[in-house]
Amino acid sequence: MLKKLKIKHFAIIDDLELDFYSGMTVLTGETGAGKSIIIDAISLLLGERADKTMIRSNAEEAIVEGVFTIEGHALKNLLDHYEIEYHDEIMLSRTISKDNQNAIKVNNQRVTLKIINEMSAFLADIHSQFDTSQLIHPEQYLKLIDNFRKDKVLEYLSAYQNHLDQYLSAYKAYENLKNKRQKSLQELDLYQFQLKELSNLELSEGELEELNEKVNVLNNIDKINYNLAESYSMINDQGILENLYHIKNNIDEISGTTKDLKDISERMNNLYYELKDLNDEIEYNQEALEYDPSELETMNQRINELEKIQKKYQKSISELIIYQEELTDMIDEIENYDELIIKKEMQVETKHKSLVNQAVQLSNLRKTIAKKITIEIIDTLKELEIKHADFRIDFEDFKFDNVFDRDVFKQDGVDRVDFMISTNKGEPLKPLSKTASGGEMSRVMLTFKTIFAKSQKIPTIIFDEIDTGISGYVAKQIGRKISQTAKFAQVISITHIPQVVAEGIHHLCIKKDIIDDKTKISVAYLNYDERVEEIAKMMSADAVTNAARDIAKELLIRT
Repeated sequence: MLKKLKIKHFAIIDDLELDFYSGMTVLTGETGAGKSIIIDAISLLLGERADKTMIRSNAEEAIVEGVFTIEGHALKNLLDHYEIEYHDEIMLSRTISKDNQNAIKVNNQRVTLKIINEMSAFLADIHSQFDTSQLIHPEQYLKLIDNFRKDKVLEYLSAYQNHLDQYLSAYKAYENLKNKRQKSLQELDLYQFQLKELSNLELSEGELEELNEKVNVLNNIDKINYNLAESYSMINDQGILENLYHIKNNIDEISGTTKDLKDISERMNNLYYELKDLNDEIEYNQEALEYDPSELETMNQRINELEKIQKKYQKSISELIIYQEELTDMIDEIENYDELIIKKEMQVETKHKSLVNQAVQLSNLRKTIAKKITIEIIDTLKELEIKHADFRIDFEDFKFDNVFDRDVFKQDGVDRVDFMISTNKGEPLKPLSKTASGGEMSRVMLTFKTIFAKSQKIPTIIFDEIDTGISGYVAKQIGRKISQTAKFAQVISITHIPQVVAEGIHHLCIKKDIIDDKTKISVAYLNYDERVEEIAKMMSADAVTNAARDIAKELLIRT
């Protein structure tokens, strides 16, 4: 439960420290006094996003701290998981600064907003006025049902979403293939023409480079022949090779005398045989020289063809060879599309079948939860003076006939629900969102919240004017129901209803004053006499009367 709350430079609150206790605590004060700001501060601790506008004017940062007792193993397991040290309590703190140096801490250890949001489920539940407005939006109903078995629903929902992703992936692949087939059929003639054109050229890797080299030789054949002939003559006619041979033999004869001479002999041998090989290659290349004008013309024509095709496709010969293979594959795929599409259809059908199975399991779980909720809601509404209340949660029927109908599957499942209610005997059940009054809405939401808090063993539940639109005897019953909730959870309730105020064990009064041209918030726990005065003030239009005080005392006595 929440034990202590510290607020500094937050909204219109300058510096405030509050202790909270078990049981039911009511918060009262005039409109605009700052009651909701306290709830906003607690919401911030429980994971609401921070905003620089929350910082009090003339301050650089706002700080909110809260001390909670640790109740239940789930919270302890979560703290252990994130390696956060703790004893019997934890302190949550949020700092909001104008320079965006915001900080979130648990027991002085920095944590992320995600961790705080995970922890908040085991610390408190806040009912705001917006929560009641959810009841006029049927699309919010499924979330209310899921909250009653959030852990189990999340398990089933995760499995469903995993299968949904697989189904949508298979569906997308099927659609893409169909679209690709249509587009490819239009391009088939082009692909076939390109393949024929490239195939006729009989492209080979390195051919262009080799042709350019041969043409270069033929264009320079006289120069090449002259230089090779002169080089060969110098090696042979001038006796270079023969003289080198004699030098080699001379050195060989004395090579055994010293290591240095042996090294010289090896090098001389290498030099001789290398020159001899070079001489042979020069002779071979000279003899191989042939000039054929027709061959040169043929090669130039081939070079022209290859350069032209490269320019046309904006690809190198190597890339054209690869593209030719790709064309073959694309044409083969197009000509066999019907078979491929059938395979994709079968994959969609398989994934659809698995998804439907998961969707039905999730839906059945929700229907089981809904039945239990319905029984408790009817009983609780009768306690809240809707004596002839009848309530039902209707699930919209869904069909899975069309394997390719994606619209039936949403991220939260296939279920669409409506809350049906009848508050008068003999009246048929009608949609809650269209028929219930504001007071009935409040009672239905209070019912949801109390059942939810009890089933989830939430240690603290905070009501922000859940009794809106309530008065008279019904208000007394609302107050009593809230106080019954306080038997298994700490309850903090902001209220303007005297009957609800009287049910509280602890009474915090919030006042706003202007001191030295600055707004100051003061909060104090009231004693019995102060509570009488405060309740009487809530019932009086103008000045507090003795009659109002007597009624206030009567309300407090009856509680």
